[in-house]
Amino acid sequence: MIMNAITQTHCEYLTPNKTIETLSISNCESEIVIYLYNFKGYSFRLFKSKEILNGFWNGMNIEDFHFKSEVDLDHWLQNVAIK
Repeated sequence: MIMNAITQTHCEYLTPNKTIETLSISNCESEIVIYLYNFKGYSFRLFKSKEILNGFWNGMNIEDFHFKSEVDLDHWLQNVAIK
């Protein structure tokens, strides 16, 4: 099984230990861009679009995925099916 390539294309620091990262996930055939809110390194919320992320900040949306460990996050990123 071929794992996805993950590239951070942008990182915005909200505080020293809270970031919003823009990630590109790609394989041989496709690429997707997702947004990751990293809360102090122990809560990771993934958003499939900027609109969903903005809605989260305004209390209108929830994240698409939530991980409580970096290991689980990395496993998902490396193995998610890209369409």
